[in-house]
Amino acid sequence: MKEIELDGDREEGLRRFALVAPLLEEGLSSSEATERRLRILEREEISERTLRRWVAAYRSGGFEGLVKKPRKDKGTCRAISPEALALAEECRRELPRRSAGLIRDWLGTQGHEVARSTLERHLRANGLSGRDLRAEREAKSGSRRFVRIGRNSLWQADLKYGPYIPDPEHPGRKRRTYLLAILDDATRKVTHAEFYDNQKLPVLEDAMKKAIQRHGSPKRIYVDNGKIFVSTWMKLACAKLNIKHINASPYNPEGKGKIERFNRTVEEFLAEYALQEAGTLEGLNSFFRSWLSERYQHKAHGALNGKTPAEMFAEDATPLRFHSLETLRDAFLHEGERTVDKSGCLKLEGDLYDAGTDYLRKKVTIRYDPFDREIVQLWYKGTRRSDIRKARIGESNATLKAPAEKLDAGGESRVLNTYREEHRKRFVKTLGAYGLRNAGKSGESRAGEHAAGEERSGSGEEKLRD
Repeated sequence: MKEIELDGDREEGLRRFALVAPLLEEGLSSSEATERRLRILEREEISERTLRRWVAAYRSGGFEGLVKKPRKDKGTCRAISPEALALAEECRRELPRRSAGLIRDWLGTQGHEVARSTLERHLRANGLSGRDLRAEREAKSGSRRFVRIGRNSLWQADLKYGPYIPDPEHPGRKRRTYLLAILDDATRKVTHAEFYDNQKLPVLEDAMKKAIQRHGSPKRIYVDNGKIFVSTWMKLACAKLNIKHINASPYNPEGKGKIERFNRTVEEFLAEYALQEAGTLEGLNSFFRSWLSERYQHKAHGALNGKTPAEMFAEDATPLRFHSLETLRDAFLHEGERTVDKSGCLKLEGDLYDAGTDYLRKKVTIRYDPFDREIVQLWYKGTRRSDIRKARIGESNATLKAPAEKLDAGGESRVLNTYREEHRKRFVKTLGAYGLRNAGKSGESRAGEHAAGEERSGSGEEKLRD
């Protein structure tokens, strides 16, 4: 499955969430919140007012509150001159801690007026943002920062090679399995663990959904730098559910000590399963669930003062944070940008979808469940416009507008009446010309003869006068 493609505004929304996430935790004391806010302001080129505004935006509108709304003046140029950009870059390099607001104000004294957002965008594009210039990233500050007290304060996730099983699609061949496990840092309870027949993105999606549905949502999740763990989808889903996404430093086994200790325990199960006749994926997971319950979840743990992980999780007084099914489903929707073609269709995973004639040749955003693509959400300019379905072969792909209400014509056709009037004029004109060509006869006699002919053909002057 392809990686999610986000537009620039949603990428910026993810950046803002990563910045404000430490301030969104519940139960923060005033002093701790102040300390965190000062640390953020110290390393980022934003004002305190902007930081407070972003926090308020997330609390009122979730992740979507952090996404920039389409500009009313979109299409107009808001560029920065090369001279102003050069001065701004020199100013930032001279003192990296200078904020974009300060640099913008200084540029104004030099005769260069530029919007702050424009300046920030160009500085980021040139590798001169505060994030680029920091010496250390927060995620690389060491595992000790992530030791937390209280269930669901921190989850750790990891992927481990499993046994081979017969490939149901290719008789005679075997297929590798993979164990994806998610563990609660404080209580050591495994919130979800399951063997899968691949290590693609939907595997993580499935595991996360099941873990959150059963145990509530964590405040943080700590993962390694595997492709699925650092995917845009993973970061976006975490942002929607207010989960801080933390990547382990490369070659730092200490950071994932608890989940890796669990993986070593799993070796006991793998040794036992090797004695079994290789079966199906469902059979493998059936054995594993039994082993996990009896040999781990409900077994006394040396680091828990003789209590089991299940007991520690159940007895912990930390409130659990659950989400509605709709919120959880929305968080795990995949999304991307598509351009509607001239027939009113767009393509997704090889299938055509009827987007409608209102979006011809326009770029739209789609959101969909990768496991059920029958209905796809269509978004345009930050607003959900409709739910679209697969186009059916042999039918019009364009969504037609309802026909206009039929007017009461009063028993007449205005079109036929127009034709009738034009024909009458043509007939009168023809009579005049006929009379000039036949001057030997009286006009009345010639007109009478021509009218008689028209009568016989069903289009005489008498009928026209009716």
